[in-house]
Formats: sequence, C-alpha cells, structure tokens
Amino acid sequence: MSTMLAMIEIELKKIWRSKMPIYLFLAFAILLFFHIQSHTWNDFISEKLNWFTMVMGMMGFGIFSSWQFGREYQDETFKDLLALPVSRNKIICAKLVALAVTEVLLSILSVVWIFAVGLFLHLGTFHLAGIGTQLVNFGLSMVAAIGLTFLFSLIASLSRGILAPISVSFATLLLGKLVAADTIGHYFPWSVPMLQAAQPSSINAISWLAVGLIACIGVFGTMVWWTYGDHTD
Repeated sequence: MSTMLAMIEIELKKIWRSKMPIYLFLAFAILLFFHIQSHTWNDFISEKLNWFTMVMGMMGFGIFSSWQFGREYQDETFKDLLALPVSRNKIICAKLVALAVTEVLLSILSVVWIFAVGLFLHLGTFHLAGIGTQLVNFGLSMVAAIGLTFLFSLIASLSRGILAPISVSFATLLLGKLVAADTIGHYFPWSVPMLQAAQPSSINAISWLAVGLIACIGVFGTMVWWTYGDHTD
C-alpha cells in the first residue's frame, strides 16, 4: 500500500511540475469571460457548468489523458517505467489515479472560479437549492467525463504518441454533441456527461453502463498492453 501511495505521489508531482493542469485551468479561466449572457446566479452557474463539461471535461481532460501517457513514449521514458521492479499494473493504476485526482481538483478549482466571476459580475437572484442541484449534476457529469478519459490512455499507449488520442478525443466530443440532441443520445457514452449536466432526467442505468464499459476498456486495456504488448523499438 505504501508503495502504491508513493507511486501516486510521484505521478502527481510529474503532472504538476509539467504545469499542464495550470495551463488547462488558465485557458478555462480566460475563456469563461467570453459569451456571458446570464444575469442571474442560477442561469449563470448552469450556463458555465454546462460549458465546462463540454470544453474542459470532454476536450480538456481528453487532451490531458492523451498527454500523460503519450509523452512517456515521445520522451522515451516508458522504457524506464517498464524497467522498474514493480508490477506494471501498479504503474498504470498510479498514473490513472493521479490523472483522476488532478481532474477532480481542476473541476473544484474551476467551480470556485465560476463563483468568483459571478460575484464580480454582481449577479442577482441566488437560489441555493437550485444551484445545489446543478452542482450535484455537474459532479456526476465529471465522474462520467473522467471515466471516459481512460480510453485515451489506451489509445495513447497503442499509438505510442499524443496525436492519435487527441484526434479521437475531438471526434468523440463532436459526436457526443451531435448525438446528445437525438433521442438516443443517452445511450452514447460521450453524450452522457453533457446530458447529465444539462438534462439529467434523460440519463438512466444504461447510460452509466455505457460509460462504465468504456472506462473499463480504457483501464484494463491499458494494463494488458503495458503488461503483454510489444514494447520493442
């Protein structure tokens, strides 16, 4: 257990020293000021949480996951990881846990920033119950978004780079946005985070099963590849 915690700590240090989370947050913080149309707290929070889900949760987290695994191949540091005297499954678990923890922290920090901007704009009509419900739905949408990012870790590992998984993340974002408007949107995994944030009543058990299936493919697929795949040049 202590070894696992130490590995997670190392991965977290690698992530934050790279400043990638900071760049993602700054991009969101700046873009948040564009296209502000709401004049009440409830409308503003709803608008920006939905926007965060699509831009950061679906696209930003996809890029982040792709980068975390793809850079190990681009920098050729994956060879050092494979040479470590620890289980490769533990290495993957540590990387994925560090990824999820960082994405949760980014989500919390971004929510705090949204409220700070709302205070700056002097918005009116603050309904605590309504905003509380929106935050719960947002939290669930982030659970789905984070689970879906694990697939890009597998794609980055299989392709040994960043370009392929980032391309797939953009494609899934576009498909998710398009399919979400259809009656079958709640069955498409990449529509679930957006629907959970904006139309939670449309989400059912099958929606979460679809997300869980993609997450499991990402996690176990990455473990299998790192354990049994051909890692020779």
